[in-house]
Amino acid sequence: MMSKNITRTFLRTDKMMTHYIETMKDRKEKGITENPFTNWQKFLVKEFKYWVITENEFPYDAVTDINHMILPKREVAFDWNLLNDDEKSEYIDIKENYLKQNYDSIWESLPRGQNTPGYFHLHLVVLKREPA
Repeated sequence: MMSKNITRTFLRTDKMMTHYIETMKDRKEKGITENPFTNWQKFLVKEFKYWVITENEFPYDAVTDINHMILPKREVAFDWNLLNDDEKSEYIDIKENYLKQNYDSIWESLPRGQNTPGYFHLHLVVLKREPA
């Protein structure tokens, strides 16, 4: 399942948003419909037994200094109930022992805001900051 109609948000810079729109349009024109996260090895940041952390190919660069994603190695729809007990347990461990020390927030898009609704992924972000 590929992304639905793309709408502009202000999470990406104009340059990144243009790159994202052009890439999605190109994938659609070529009939590419596979899971966009199957090439996670190309963007690998950290690997666990059931999960991987990857760079986001199209980061929310207007508001973040770091925008990684965590996704299960097993292809699964974006539904917490579809994760097995081992995946859920490891996610909790990763969150407590790795994510909390390395990121500001975990962003989960709800169905209304999902551009890739068919594939489980969460955004891991470090927000941009400037001195007050």
